[in-house]
Amino acid sequence: MHISNHQGATRLTGARHGWRLPSSIAWFPLAVAIGCSTEVETTEQGDPSISFGECPKPELVLTTSIVSGSRCGTYSVAEDPQSADGRVIPLKVMVIPAVNPKPKADPVFFLAGGPGQAASEVGPMLFLRLAKLRKDRDIVLVDQRGTGSSNPLDCEMDLPEFYDMKVSLQHLTELQVQTLKRCLQEYDADPRFYTTPIAMDDLDAVRRALGYGEINLIGGSYGTRAALVYMRRHPDNVRSVVLDGVVPLTMKLPYFMARDAGRALELMLDDCEQSTDCSEAFPQLRSHLDDLFYQLSQQPAEVTLTHPRTGDAIASFIQADTIMRIIRAVLYSGELASLLPLAIEQAYQGNFQSLATMAGFFDSEQMGISIGMMNSVLCSEDMSVVGRQIPTTEGESSMFGMTIVRDLRSICEFWPKGTIPDSYFEPVASDIPVLLTSGELDPVTPPVWGEEAAATLSRSKHIVVAGVGHGTLSYGCMQDLVAQFIDQPNPQEVVSDCLEKIHRPPFFYSTAGPVPKQQDD
Repeated sequence: MHISNHQGATRLTGARHGWRLPSSIAWFPLAVAIGCSTEVETTEQGDPSISFGECPKPELVLTTSIVSGSRCGTYSVAEDPQSADGRVIPLKVMVIPAVNPKPKADPVFFLAGGPGQAASEVGPMLFLRLAKLRKDRDIVLVDQRGTGSSNPLDCEMDLPEFYDMKVSLQHLTELQVQTLKRCLQEYDADPRFYTTPIAMDDLDAVRRALGYGEINLIGGSYGTRAALVYMRRHPDNVRSVVLDGVVPLTMKLPYFMARDAGRALELMLDDCEQSTDCSEAFPQLRSHLDDLFYQLSQQPAEVTLTHPRTGDAIASFIQADTIMRIIRAVLYSGELASLLPLAIEQAYQGNFQSLATMAGFFDSEQMGISIGMMNSVLCSEDMSVVGRQIPTTEGESSMFGMTIVRDLRSICEFWPKGTIPDSYFEPVASDIPVLLTSGELDPVTPPVWGEEAAATLSRSKHIVVAGVGHGTLSYGCMQDLVAQFIDQPNPQEVVSDCLEKIHRPPFFYSTAGPVPKQQDD
């Protein structure tokens, strides 16, 4: 194991092989801080305009207990912060009360990822898993404007599934653009005002309305950027911050996505080559992937796939870019990535069923992404500096290419854009205590971004968790480390040796699992 310190940046490395059970990103109920009253108690500085009642029943049965013990309400804000007479939009606020009937005064505010996920939709599952954080503190979930129940900028995409793909990706992009233009006309909203800085001012308004002073922030993925923006705009109101899968302001989404996905793919290929069992099972995995990509680039494959839910046989049209998009999505999860060598080898042999089945895990609707809000954030922010010029030095030579930049550029050509501060993309400098975490195998927010953010956070510690993809909080002892840090926010006292037991799950060598064929005597 090698440990490098960055005023507290701890890097855990070593063998990435080994087995751990798949982890969910889940969490449990409580009962008192807010009680059953219909109106929240506030301090003198609080705004009594938030009234609370029961929360709607969740779609996930697993979260029923935690949701039923929570209270939900609405806080109204001006859509345009500079116009008091304009449209007013509701913000959904969910408070999961602390188990302790006398909670500490500093709650935890959770900032969801995406951009486009709703905190009230992903938060209950998260804090069911991170039960220790709810022992003494309220958990506050605010659906960011444009997501969930906060005037959502949703857009239903009537596009064919991977299994029924009979058109080119270029045509799919055109269909997506047409659908987004239609949704844009139907919104009761001005998408220019759904940017991160405005949303973080919303969050602070909710904090005041609830009567809280200093708060603790936990952000995941895009939520880490939102947390950094909040730190910059409202530093006096932040007690501590946890950033999981770090997206610093210097990142410029989606410019580096091809490079970072390529890194994760190389780690997977290297790990297979360094594993005796995997290299024996798939001795030509790297060259077979290269050949597969080249062949599909020259001539897409016409195949018949079995739909994993209906069992129907469906003729489909497989392209190189489609395959790489699936691989990139699968790399988010260390557990799913253990299936990739087998799936790639099967695809090389002409059997695309495993990749097709994994594709079913990923779509914006299933992941609760408000695509309109995502467009408002990315077009107003990152794409304003990435611009129209497609970069050629980062990722163009990668199998992943720059298709995401191109697709987003076609959307941003017509999507309404808000304004952001001139210094928006400068690194956030702060002495607020911050714990940063990164998965070593992460294809979208790899450890380099955590290091970059930590460089200007003088009281920070960066932990890199081996064998983990995008999102670390549900793994091993991370719950204990985060709870310890929030109780006593001194980054240098967080000891992460307990994470050394986490490794990349073993690769699958057949559909039976990670058990290699027995060698002949």
